[in-house]
Amino acid sequence: PVDLFLPLGTVWKRLAEDTFDTSQTLNEIDTLACKHLKDSAPADPPAWESHPMLVVQQHMLNSLAEGLGNVLPMEIMSVFTGAELRDIMCGRPEIDVDLLRRVVEYEGYDEKDPVVGYFWETLEEMSEEERRLFLQFVWARTRLPMKESDFEAPFKILRDTKSDGSAVDEALPSASTCFFSLSLPEYKSKEVLKRKLLFAIKNVTTMESDYVTNDAEIGEGWRGM
Repeated sequence: PVDLFLPLGTVWKRLAEDTFDTSQTLNEIDTLACKHLKDSAPADPPAWESHPMLVVQQHMLNSLAEGLGNVLPMEIMSVFTGAELRDIMCGRPEIDVDLLRRVVEYEGYDEKDPVVGYFWETLEEMSEEERRLFLQFVWARTRLPMKESDFEAPFKILRDTKSDGSAVDEALPSASTCFFSLSLPEYKSKEVLKRKLLFAIKNVTTMESDYVTNDAEIGEGWRGM
């Protein structure tokens, strides 16, 4: 899957020839412009459809469709809904912990070790946003593939031997995004693991940090102005 932040209405629904709402589509790409147009022309469909932002997006979509058409027959796109097509191309937005457990490999640990249990319980208890931060921390992506066979490599949990000893609970977990791996100290309790893992995923700087900033700005939209 390709981890792309492409709007559902502007891109995927149009590629799938799915029904879409013009105002919702504009809201996906420019919240402020959508609010302004709702105030000035709430019942004028041509004004919405000819909005410069949507016209530019249509040109970009034409280029994307042309590129996809070189490797896939465009006729198959309409077999899916926009959401289904997005999930096939980019992966599901929801992080499936059970799917991640089915593709994991351990080095230095066994799945029955207490710290491994603490880790999976913590991941289950996380919010969706925290799980996306975790996936970004270990893989520099925010979505998982649809099924096990789509993974190019297994997720690895490695024993962090550098932190063994009395100070193990002071160490932080680390990750290698190139190898989709997490180096995990053998914490003595679930509470310590949860605190250290959340601190790491919320404070680390990664190659995807620009996307985190942009996502937050988009979510705030015109309300932050």
